[in-house]
Amino acid sequence: MLHVIDDLVPMEHLPALSKLCESHGVLKDRRDGDSLFSWYATDAETMRSVHTTANQELMGSYLNDYLLPVITSFASEHTGIEWWCNTNNDLDWHIDKDESVYRSTGRHDLPLLSTVFYPHISCAGGELLLAHHPAVAQGSRQPLPTFQSVISIPPVINRLVLFSPGLLHRINPFEGDRYSIAANIWGHALQN
Repeated sequence: MLHVIDDLVPMEHLPALSKLCESHGVLKDRRDGDSLFSWYATDAETMRSVHTTANQELMGSYLNDYLLPVITSFASEHTGIEWWCNTNNDLDWHIDKDESVYRSTGRHDLPLLSTVFYPHISCAGGELLLAHHPAVAQGSRQPLPTFQSVISIPPVINRLVLFSPGLLHRINPFEGDRYSIAANIWGHALQN
């Protein structure tokens, strides 16, 4: 499944979400590659993030007011949302998965749904590339699949992209600024 929604949030909310991405980039630089794992859940006891309270509240507003109403038809029975920002990141081919489970077992523990939202784009290139291939199965230990074609989705300000679990994807090389908020919807809690 691949679904694209344009004009997701009111335009006046985009600057704050762009600033969130900038803050995430600064935190990432300061942590020198350490995880910036953030977990959003309906119960406050399991929520975790290295972000400021203000940024966590901003993200909570984005999730509750805009993302969750859209994803209910695709993943209504979710436990929580893993989120992070990609601020001018160059990501190679990968599958969204529980990274700690993969490191310890080699098994693909997949989210229910992957999402990418663009609060700020000022670049040439930077398309989200999705490989057209059979999806990697939940719990499999198979290597990254081979593919023969690619679906290219241009980054557009205020665009949300939702896609099925197990899809191989990457960011096409770009020049300029490309900010995105990634949110994976999970059916069970993550322990990162």
